[in-house]
Amino acid sequence: MAKRVKQRAVVRDQKLKRNLILISLAVLLIKFVLILSIKNGGWLGADGENYLTGLNGLIKSGFASKEPLLIYWPAGYPILLWMLTFVSISKFVFLLSFTQSILYFVATAFFVERIRLTRLSKLALPLVLILGLNPTLSLSSLAIGYESAVASCFLLTTALILRYQQNKSRKNLIRTVFLVGLIQGVSAFMQPRGILLGITVFVLWGIFNGGWKNMLTTVLIGTCVLMVFPAVLVLRNVQANNTVSISTNLGSTMNGGAGDNATGGYPSRGSTNYGVPCSPKAPATSVSDNQLVGCVIKWYLKHPTKSAVLLVKKSIYFWSPWFGPLANGTMARNPWLKIDPIKSIASNQAGHSLVFGWFGKVLSWIWIVLGLFLVFYGFIWLWRMRGVERELSILAGTPILLAWLISVGTIGDHRYRLPTMGLSLFLQVAGYFGLRERFSGGVGRATLEPRRRTR
Repeated sequence: MAKRVKQRAVVRDQKLKRNLILISLAVLLIKFVLILSIKNGGWLGADGENYLTGLNGLIKSGFASKEPLLIYWPAGYPILLWMLTFVSISKFVFLLSFTQSILYFVATAFFVERIRLTRLSKLALPLVLILGLNPTLSLSSLAIGYESAVASCFLLTTALILRYQQNKSRKNLIRTVFLVGLIQGVSAFMQPRGILLGITVFVLWGIFNGGWKNMLTTVLIGTCVLMVFPAVLVLRNVQANNTVSISTNLGSTMNGGAGDNATGGYPSRGSTNYGVPCSPKAPATSVSDNQLVGCVIKWYLKHPTKSAVLLVKKSIYFWSPWFGPLANGTMARNPWLKIDPIKSIASNQAGHSLVFGWFGKVLSWIWIVLGLFLVFYGFIWLWRMRGVERELSILAGTPILLAWLISVGTIGDHRYRLPTMGLSLFLQVAGYFGLRERFSGGVGRATLEPRRRTR
């Protein structure tokens, strides 16, 4: 009898594994069809024109191009676009959409498979559906922008670390640290804030491993591999502009979200009445990016009350819906908005009054509060499970928290949560299952059945 039950469990497990792969493949094929039906094979993202301007500079002048946007904006993503043009300039947008879609498919399939092999196996099926069919995150792989690729990097990183934690060995540690370092390095290459997130992940992973030897191996090797990619950007800027910097837009971004007239979001177009006072240090005649960063930090410290108000506003904007009365950020080109029924309702006067009136505001607040609640509850539920699931809660929750804090320190923009959105969706699914378990009188505890260790 016991043998028959075990056999049924194995068959059920293999069926789930097959279904997860088939769903991921089906979503990928649908996206391929969509790519072929879109003019040029993709859409412009929020900063699409800037990336294309940087790309044109690289095509004309090579790696050390003096195009101003390549020093102001991080040059990593335009460099990756440039590499695709070596295959085909006229079809590079098609190539980009295919590449980013395949990367997202691999990341999603691998992440969900690792979840299947934990005590969270019942989360695997709804998770693969949500990650695959979420219109904003999934369709972002068809847009010219780093967000989808960075989101894929975080899913891959978390899955790789989870796989190691399920099957520890010295050989696996070094190999996995190197792979995670490469992935996080590429992420930081596209968006330098990934440096902070990547190093933090290595520190946490080192703590999980225990012992100074394993911790030093994780942190030192991982950080060294990661930093190779940002170092390439610094080298490029030294050659192009004699500037020892990854980019020069941090100060201006922070300044846009600070000061007496700051709203927490972006200053209105053409506005000059924003930011904090900052004078150049002699003999310089202009304020450097680093000096502007320092001025903004000093302003926050000197104005704690105003800073606290801005912190709340930026947090609301970070978690705000993609459309509606509370929406704030640079997601006007969100592919989802092309078919969003709420936006369609707001297209006439009566619908606009409904969506942007008190009813729409109440729904938007419910959307924000419910989403945040599920993230926090999912984290707590996983934490209470201990074991590898507790480590997973930290690996998923920390990048989300850091992305949130970075937005608070710069500008409130709901687009800033896209790179960690795969992880926040995972925690929200976990939160739902945690609530179901809590209110079903223990029925949901089947989710916590121990899983075999992978070999």
